[in-house]
Amino acid sequence: MRLSGTLLVVALSFLLTLQPLSSSPLGTPVQRFSPAYVPDTQWESTAAEAQGMSSAVLEGLVQYINESGSPIHGLVISRNGYIVTEQYWFRYNENTSHHIFSCTKSVTSALIGIAMKEGFLDNVSQGVLDFFPEMTIDNPSPLKDSMTLEHLLTMTHGLDWNEWNVSYQSNSNMYNQMFRSGDPIQFFLDLPLVHTPGEHWVYTTGASHVLSAILQRATGMTAREFADTYIFGPMNASVSLWSTENGVNNGGTQLYIPPQTMAKLGLLYLNNGTWGDQEILTEDWVTASSTPYVDLSTHTSYGYQWWIIEDYEGYLAMGSEMQNIYISPEYNIVVAMTASVVNDEHDISEEIIRRVRLAVTEFVPTSEGLQTDLLLPLTIVGVASVSAIVLVLGVRRLKR
Repeated sequence: MRLSGTLLVVALSFLLTLQPLSSSPLGTPVQRFSPAYVPDTQWESTAAEAQGMSSAVLEGLVQYINESGSPIHGLVISRNGYIVTEQYWFRYNENTSHHIFSCTKSVTSALIGIAMKEGFLDNVSQGVLDFFPEMTIDNPSPLKDSMTLEHLLTMTHGLDWNEWNVSYQSNSNMYNQMFRSGDPIQFFLDLPLVHTPGEHWVYTTGASHVLSAILQRATGMTAREFADTYIFGPMNASVSLWSTENGVNNGGTQLYIPPQTMAKLGLLYLNNGTWGDQEILTEDWVTASSTPYVDLSTHTSYGYQWWIIEDYEGYLAMGSEMQNIYISPEYNIVVAMTASVVNDEHDISEEIIRRVRLAVTEFVPTSEGLQTDLLLPLTIVGVASVSAIVLVLGVRRLKR
């Protein structure tokens, strides 16, 4: 398709509004574009083209899901704060709460950040054992004394823990041992130290649960009560259930919320911690949470209970059975999905994210498809810039 001169300048302005002008390496903050709109009682939906996305690509995504055989239950896609696609399968609908499994860890992380903002906690360097002065801890050592909140947030606590490589149906799984012990917090803190805190990563639901216990001790509220007051309430977000262990909400799993609530959490982070005119989280906490602290592979890192995936150019809350919250600051996108995937071959989350990003890169603006309130004042460009945008519109493809 040949663009007229006017549309060409409009296209350039649109892309400059929504795309970073340069990429940022892992470990440094990415350029963020905060949506001007956040939902209140009802979350407004718009046409995909109105938010700079290809409706054909998104329709193809839904068709792909229908034909994939994957037991996906819900999908919410938001750009610029607006819902552009919301779809449910089987008996599920927008009001159905789901067990989000380990996405709960990212919620717990957010609550720790809020507790610091509100003055209940000082900083991430506070010692873990300092919150449990009445406990007699087994296997004491100065190194165990040096274990901090940040070590729990990044799962680099150094304790002897094995959850990742053992079936959750097995009694030898450390998660099962901890929560069948009668006192999960005492069990965790009693573990021997096998690595210097901060030097070794191991996936640890127990660490997330201890963070929930620390939050409860610091605030005098359970994690659920604190979340209702400081995050779910202000966002008018629905919550069904958050299970407890010995009176402490499970900080690593067992939270039940609908997909829209998951997407609202993603939108809060995309908005750098603000919801409308209210600061819920500090921008510094959002940046710290999505900054790699531990390199796990060539393309994957871990922050404050969030996964940073280089190929996605974004970060995620991830839970078993394909529960995901994907945040793309580059494209101003949030994707929330729920499912009951028990076989990895039916995990289509990567393809969903790829196609959502493709809906942005394949979008070609037209005079009918653009909303004028999305455009910044037209940027003055030279002949070289006009030539460059023609090239971008012609050959740009999703980076993977």
